[in-house]
Amino acid sequence: MTSVATLLAPVEEDLKTLNHNLRQLIGARHPILSAAAEHLFQVGGKQLRPAVVLLIARATMADGEITARHRRLAEITEMIHTASLVHDDVLDESETRRGIPTVHSSFNNRIAVLAGDFLFAQSSWYLANLDNLEVVKLLSKVIMDLAEGEIQQGLSRFDSDLTFEAYLEKSYCKTASFVGE
Repeated sequence: MTSVATLLAPVEEDLKTLNHNLRQLIGARHPILSAAAEHLFQVGGKQLRPAVVLLIARATMADGEITARHRRLAEITEMIHTASLVHDDVLDESETRRGIPTVHSSFNNRIAVLAGDFLFAQSSWYLANLDNLEVVKLLSKVIMDLAEGEIQQGLSRFDSDLTFEAYLEKSYCKTASFVGE
């Protein structure tokens, strides 16, 4: 079986650049939001969504080079995903994520929600500046699906009568929509 590291090898350096760029992009005007945002990206993660963007860019460009617009789209996808995780941690009352205290446990729920909102807003601004209506529509739908999935999860929490179809729909909205749209 092929490892994830092997699959992501063609964009390994690009993902390092992505992490550096994210820290530059998130630099908020308010120190607490800046600290919360920095905390978010310190945790790291699989970065599957931006990796897919970068891999597709490499595969489809005639020279195999990734453009600045591709890099920005990868950054936007990671910002959206991270914002959704911050909100998810608040809703689930998670104290840690990947062994690191969550934003809300390090600061408080209010700051965590605002930090997640800030990331959604900032990613939307960068998205609009790509000037690609189809991409804007696609990622706007993904953000709507994320919110719908959270609402579905909140409404069906501890529901032992939840159907398998309803579970799949909630899971699609929270995870698969981001990859499958």
